[in-house]
Amino acid sequence: MGQMGLFTFGWQVTQLRDRFYEPAFKGMYDRLLATIVEYAKPTDVILDAGCGSGRVFQHRQAGNVRRIVGVDVTNEPADNENLTDAAKGDLRSLPLRDDTFDLIILSHVAEHLSHPEAVFAEMARVLKPGGRLLLLTPNRWHYVTLVARLFPHRLHVLFNNWRGVDTRDIFPTAYRANTAGRLRELSANAGLEVEQLGRFETEPEYLAFHLVPYTLGVVYERLVNRFGWLARIRVNLLLVGRKRAKESTS
Repeated sequence: MGQMGLFTFGWQVTQLRDRFYEPAFKGMYDRLLATIVEYAKPTDVILDAGCGSGRVFQHRQAGNVRRIVGVDVTNEPADNENLTDAAKGDLRSLPLRDDTFDLIILSHVAEHLSHPEAVFAEMARVLKPGGRLLLLTPNRWHYVTLVARLFPHRLHVLFNNWRGVDTRDIFPTAYRANTAGRLRELSANAGLEVEQLGRFETEPEYLAFHLVPYTLGVVYERLVNRFGWLARIRVNLLLVGRKRAKESTS
């Protein structure tokens, strides 16, 4: 990693964050974890859908709730320390019973879904009545997403490998569930009531290869977070969707 300076290139995520942000500044995973902690109870059974290896987001709630089950299409959940149980499966057809989970975590999975309608339907099926889906995903109208969609997946792999991301955590994107309106539509069709749908900008980590673009990213972050009418182009979408209670037949 290069020295901090105007003409030096090299990933400087920690240095630049410390330079522009207070320690109390909450990033996207800080906000997702706070949401999990807000809703999770010690008696809950949680599904971490599309959990992967747990390298990227380490929520470590296994000791705070009754059980956390992870499901992913890969074999990586077997080594995921966030979980108490792991299974391999497709999110469009989960190997799980109806009305099983109090909470479902869907962290940076929605952007990869080619058939989000089927996945939302499965999330609703395995949630208990009154259970909640907690979903974090990027907004397709953000500049990072718009630029990323111009390039093939192999270039995404090269770029993320350069910035130190494990290539096993890089998957093709579809962005078929990545606007606030689309998330509301998918939730409604699956029988989920939207309790919260937050849009927020975080530190411009993707621009941490150089001081100048990072500074511009900080200006963007502070601008779009300040003005509500710019919420549409903030980078993160954080959804809390609640499964409707079953109607009484009496």
